[in-house]
Amino acid sequence: MYRTTAPVLRPGAPAATLGLARVVRAVGVPDGRLDDEFSLRHFTDLTAGHAVAVRPDLLTSGTTFTALTRALHERLEPLAGPVDVAIIAHATPDLDCRLAAATYLSEALPDGPLSFSVSDVGACAPFAAIRLARDYAARHGYRRALVVVADQATLPYDVADRPAGDAGVALLLEAGATPLTLAHRTGVTGRDLPGALASALAGVDERTPVVVGAGVDPALVATGGPVRTARAGYPCTALWDGLADSLEPVVLVEHDPVTGDLGVASVGGTS
Repeated sequence: MYRTTAPVLRPGAPAATLGLARVVRAVGVPDGRLDDEFSLRHFTDLTAGHAVAVRPDLLTSGTTFTALTRALHERLEPLAGPVDVAIIAHATPDLDCRLAAATYLSEALPDGPLSFSVSDVGACAPFAAIRLARDYAARHGYRRALVVVADQATLPYDVADRPAGDAGVALLLEAGATPLTLAHRTGVTGRDLPGALASALAGVDERTPVVVGAGVDPALVATGGPVRTARAGYPCTALWDGLADSLEPVVLVEHDPVTGDLGVASVGGTS
């Protein structure tokens, strides 16, 4: 078992300056049958005592975070230089108990960079992952980071809020790239949300589009500019996959009512 600790910043450490260099997406990457004996035993042990029945029929085909990450890595190649830290961000659990996506990246990327996953912050996992990547950069002088955002619909049991499909987005962060301003707050209740959004979006130019996730009512955005809603059913990737087509100025906003996390990211402009 390996673990990493929070990137505690030194007094006087420089502000994180990693911007957004490249974005690629992958959708519906097949990974073959997932009903092997080891995995079925794992899922049976995992669900025991929770009144949840394993559904082997759901595992005859599907994808995994590792398959999505491998496809995203291939789309990013060739990289201009080494990646210093790689983080997987997700809301749903990883299906594959045999090979984790973070483990794959630690082997696939040159020099075996620090690689780990971020979850338990719901749909705001990408915001937390970017914040951590930039904190590590500020702490250690890193020049490049990779954040992989993943959604997975293949789960071996019945759930009420199964994602609409399998999708991944890779965000390559580099020093000197397209500016990326990020705010990630915790403990924001539904009652707090209108005021928190008004504060976070106060300086947004009315010409800049705002894209909101499933946890934000578009009517709460009062920037005076265009407001769009990200596609439904993809809790982590929906906000970010449009960046694969363009890094034009845009503001991305998500709130997870369960965890109380609020994320606001501004692409372009001044970081």
